[in-house]
Amino acid sequence: MAQKRIDSFFSVGPKTGLSEKGTDATEPSTSPGTSGVKEGPESMTLDKDELVGIAIEYGTKRQFSVDWLEKYDWLRYSVSENSVYCAPCILFGASSPKEKTFINTPVSKWSNRGKYIKRHTEPGSSHHSCCARASGFMKIIEGKQASITAQLSRNKVETVAKNRQVLRSVIEVIILCGRQNIPLRGHDDNNSNFTVLLKDKANRDEILKTHLSSKSKVTYTSPMIQNELITLLGNNIKGKIVQQCNDAICYSFLADEATDASTMEQIAMCVRYYSETEQDVREDFVGFVQAESTTGEALFNKFIEGQRDAGLDISKMRGQGYDGASNMSGCHRGVQARVQQVVPQAMYVHCKAHSLNLSIVHACKETLVRNLLDTVQQIGFAFKYSAKRLLAFKEELGNDPVAQEEMQKRTRLQSLCETRWASRADALYTFKAAYTSIVSALEVLEREGDSKARSYRCSILGFDFIISLVVVEFVLQCVMPLNKLLQKQNINLIEAAKESRVLIATFRAERADDAVWDGLYDKAVAMAEDQGVEPSKPRTARRQQHRGNVPADSVSEYWKRALFYPFLDHLVVELEDRLVSSNERFKAQYLIPSLLPELSRDHEDSIFQEYDSDLSGDREAFRNEVSRWKVRWELEGTKPSNLTDTLKATNKTLYPDIFTCLVVLITMPVSTATAERQFRIMRRLKNYMRSTMLTERMSGLALLHAYRHMEIDIDIIINEFAASKGRKLDLL
Repeated sequence: MAQKRIDSFFSVGPKTGLSEKGTDATEPSTSPGTSGVKEGPESMTLDKDELVGIAIEYGTKRQFSVDWLEKYDWLRYSVSENSVYCAPCILFGASSPKEKTFINTPVSKWSNRGKYIKRHTEPGSSHHSCCARASGFMKIIEGKQASITAQLSRNKVETVAKNRQVLRSVIEVIILCGRQNIPLRGHDDNNSNFTVLLKDKANRDEILKTHLSSKSKVTYTSPMIQNELITLLGNNIKGKIVQQCNDAICYSFLADEATDASTMEQIAMCVRYYSETEQDVREDFVGFVQAESTTGEALFNKFIEGQRDAGLDISKMRGQGYDGASNMSGCHRGVQARVQQVVPQAMYVHCKAHSLNLSIVHACKETLVRNLLDTVQQIGFAFKYSAKRLLAFKEELGNDPVAQEEMQKRTRLQSLCETRWASRADALYTFKAAYTSIVSALEVLEREGDSKARSYRCSILGFDFIISLVVVEFVLQCVMPLNKLLQKQNINLIEAAKESRVLIATFRAERADDAVWDGLYDKAVAMAEDQGVEPSKPRTARRQQHRGNVPADSVSEYWKRALFYPFLDHLVVELEDRLVSSNERFKAQYLIPSLLPELSRDHEDSIFQEYDSDLSGDREAFRNEVSRWKVRWELEGTKPSNLTDTLKATNKTLYPDIFTCLVVLITMPVSTATAERQFRIMRRLKNYMRSTMLTERMSGLALLHAYRHMEIDIDIIINEFAASKGRKLDLL
């Protein structure tokens, strides 16, 4: 009905027009040039003469005047009824108006039209509001004004945009604090880093400033909202890492545990996978998980649950790397055994960095070496925790330019690390370089009445200490390159085993080379002579159970047999036992082009049997692929000699099974150094001032800090925040 009424008064037809006009006999039109009046979207099609003719046909003496339509633009003339109506009141007025003239009752008595018009348009009548509605309606129809729905929609869009801008500012501050490891909260939330940074940002953002200064309780700055946003940000970073990991052929799982500032056991979970995009191995941190128990079963449940919650495809796990604790490495009830019950292909690898560390630990149980390290540790602590002793050492060091140069701008002694034994080489090197200054400082302290200075000085002036310091420092320095190599992310088991064999061969060659020992002995003699110490050896006795009693014709020969040989031999045996191990899966290294001549048919069968679950064809198809692989590299001049270069040169389409074998092999974990590095982040995040932080919040902040250069789409975070549950502010 409404549409019919609109068409009746606003459309131009044969009987009704937008501005239909007539002429009054008593007030004839004196505008001969008028051909029509433009009202609404179209001009009138009936001119003045036609209207007059129509009016005469009704036989009346008075006529409708076209000028009335010009004077009262709300009037509409009906040709069929020879009367006028008020178009706005009919279309936009009440269904039962009080004033019916011009609405329900048309006006056709032209002599009274002035009285009717005055009464209809008097102040306070509904006519004026109807005209306003009609005017607004015409503007909407003509596109000069937006509709009510559009206006309401625009207001909502503006409100949503403002709310999103406010939340964006809050998220940006959280990202800044997380990436730079700035504590968000404090003892007073009004003066916390988060609040201060947000207020500073509001000085340049009027919308944020208005939001923060409003009395509304919905500010989205509370600790609860912070935790939600930190979790979403961490999940966003974790999701990108997991997506890359799931896109890979396979992955290995790495984990390690440590205690945080609140004495809670935290597990750092990492994944190792080969990225075909980067053509290299990646090891990525995916978060912390709190462990309520450290039994094999409890940790197994945490590991599996953590991987599934992160979205990892556990069926693609081909390796697992932990330390050698019994709860992790146990062959029956350890974590690795339980994981292999779920994923049989997930082979366990004992962290090679831990294995190297254990090799050094056991080798250092030799009596002379153990005594040396204990003495160095005691003297290191004595100078580290006493301001008076440290000042005396710095003064003596300042008077020795040679020692300063060898110390490489260090001004204090290094203490021996309790866990990373390979790093003790640096502490021993510092002690040896500053040996003269240490002796001089202890002499000064002894004269000033230091009760322990004399015992310390006497303990390091023995020739047994000096020769042990030179020998042990030399041997541990040889281990340092391998120790650093094993902690790299892109190292693989083949390279690790190769470099371990190189180190073992080096030690054996040095043991057999008398020149090496002569050089070490001469250096020890020179250090002893500077302090007035004579090279000597213990008295040789028939029976001796508490010290070395090896037969020797000279002092040099004695220390070579009592110290150098036992220490090297013990270390070599430990390295061979812990680092140079064999496994059927490692036979895939013979697919490396430089090792292809050593690839036999038995090796091919062993490789196929080990990797059968990941290969696409049968045994015969694999043999044919290997045959083509051999022919291909026979035609090449330069052949890759390691896994990384081989994978870069392998066409995945032509050699899919070989590519898969090499990817699985390179994905095998070497060490858990990446997981251990996350504990440094944990200790920076959760210190004694932030010890109440929950694991979920710490994990999100750790991901922000560890991947500070990773781009984050804040709009995605806002959408997830808005969709997680009902929000009091419109964000979508």
